[in-house]
Order: sequence, then C-alpha cells, then structure tokens
Amino acid sequence: MVMFKYISEIISHFTAPQRILALLLLLLSIVIVSVGPSYIDAITLNQEEYVEEIEKQKKLNKLFNDEIDTLNQKLIRNQRECTDEILQRERELLEREQDIWDELERLKRVIRDKGNTSQIVVPIQTEPVSDTLIVEGDTIIRATQSASAPIIIDNTPDMMLEGIEDIQRHIENDMEKRKDNN
Repeated sequence: MVMFKYISEIISHFTAPQRILALLLLLLSIVIVSVGPSYIDAITLNQEEYVEEIEKQKKLNKLFNDEIDTLNQKLIRNQRECTDEILQRERELLEREQDIWDELERLKRVIRDKGNTSQIVVPIQTEPVSDTLIVEGDTIIRATQSASAPIIIDNTPDMMLEGIEDIQRHIENDMEKRKDNN
C-alpha cells in the first residue's frame, strides 16, 4: 500500500489530461505484469512436450525415409525393366533387319542369275531392215537383216537391283542413326 501513497503524490503534480494518460499506462502495466507470465506459459511448451514432439518427428522421418527407399527401389526396378525391354526390342529389330538384308541379297543373286536370260525372242514377221533400234518404254527392240524375229532386251532386272540396293542403303542409314542415338 505504500506504493500507492507515492503514486498518488506523483500523480498530483500532473495536469488532468496527463493524469488520465498516466493512469492508463499504470493500468496497462498492471495487466501486463499480472497476465503476461500465465500467457507466456500457455503458449510455450515444457520440456516433456518438446521431447514428445521430437519423438513424433523422428518417427515421421523414419516413415518418410522408408517410403523414399521403397519408391527408389521401385524406380530402379522399373528403369531396369524398361531398359531390358528396349534392349530386347533393339535385338529383335536387328534380327529382323538382318533377315531383311539376307532376303534382299538373295533376291539380288536371283535377279543377277536370271538377268542374263532376260532377252526374249518374239517371232514376228518383219521386213528385213539393217540394224534398227526401237525404244519403247523399258524395252529395246533390235532388228537385224539376218534375224526374222526381234530380240527384246528387258531392263527390269537392272532396275530391280537398283531398287534393292536403294532399300539396303536406307537400312544401313537407319542402323547408323540408331547407333548414334545410343
């Protein structure tokens, strides 16, 4: 109570508006001093609560780490499976391309073998003409004085060989592109 005696003497020296302001500051200080510690205790955790919260966080971290490990293992396994499938498809494509290549080579041999017998003699009565060449489309007709039938030379085997070689060049280019991409 002695404290209030001195406060009243101090306040008596202030003007009326200053007294109101001083009393409001005094009231605010009393409220802060009386309510502050309980408020601080309410919003802060004690050591047991801290320990409990830390244990919860450790459990969650372990669960998350386990889940991350599981997902990493799944990811690695899926990447391996995908790589294995890609390699298998590449092997199949190489085998198919080799089969196609072999078949094209066989066709080239057959065409070359049969290409020598591609001249066809057609018995047609013609007037004897001295060496005449008649070009029609892909065939050349040659008539001579001594021959009563023209000989037709078929250029189709040569064209077929060129086409097959063109296909083989495309296959080689495709294989080179795939090697460059890998």
